[in-house]
Amino acid sequence: MIRVAPARLLIAAAVGCLVLALALHGGDTERAWFLTINDAAWRWAPPALLSCITILGQGLSATMLMAPSLLRAPGLMAAGVFATPVALLLSQLPKALINSPRPAAVLDPALIHINGIRLAAHNSFPSGHSVTAFVVVAVLLGGAAARPRLPVAAAIVLLGATVAAARIAVGAHWPSDVLAGAGVGLLSGLAGAWMSLRWRFWQRREAHAVMALIVLSCGVILARIDLGYPLARPLQVVLAAVGVAAAAVALWRLWASRSAPAPPPG
Repeated sequence: MIRVAPARLLIAAAVGCLVLALALHGGDTERAWFLTINDAAWRWAPPALLSCITILGQGLSATMLMAPSLLRAPGLMAAGVFATPVALLLSQLPKALINSPRPAAVLDPALIHINGIRLAAHNSFPSGHSVTAFVVVAVLLGGAAARPRLPVAAAIVLLGATVAAARIAVGAHWPSDVLAGAGVGLLSGLAGAWMSLRWRFWQRREAHAVMALIVLSCGVILARIDLGYPLARPLQVVLAAVGVAAAAVALWRLWASRSAPAPPPG
């Protein structure tokens, strides 16, 4: 079982985010919030910093951030793998069903600051980057073997919130998109954490190897793909290198210990 207190807190936070998102969605208050946050970010944060923060919410980048867990806490990576299809379903279905124009599709170009790629489609709700960021938050808080101390937990939540808010800062999403993404991400991450604790076949050596190969492939793709934020390209390469290195070390360890008996599945 997931530890009760963290699970309850995260579920409550997810529900609160979703309720607030629905209350804000499409209203004048949301437009005012978007313009205020977008303009403040443009005034106070360098464009390169905003670009770097926002790419952390991309799925490949998040995989690279989780890659070191292969070496010491593979259960966290397993939780992320389990959470991925849940997050995709809960985020892509609303995008397909709800006609929600992005800010650049409806706002006067003179009022909005765009950082990186200009997104103007009608698939704004919820923010996929926010979903990814809070999947990682929920996995780290709800899937760890030991409950993180309060300062560490607060730092994890703050980083997730910063990545989500960056989607407003770069002009890609409304505040309700970000809040809905946070709620969906928390629920998806908790589902992944629960599944990783319930089905422990990932403890087998073969499953470790598959996860490492997935991370290795994602790292190679990230190193080559264009994420639409050229100012963040150096960070993109560094993230890819970290992920590839972690995956390579994990595979080497598996190879070196191949003669040892594999632990039985839980």
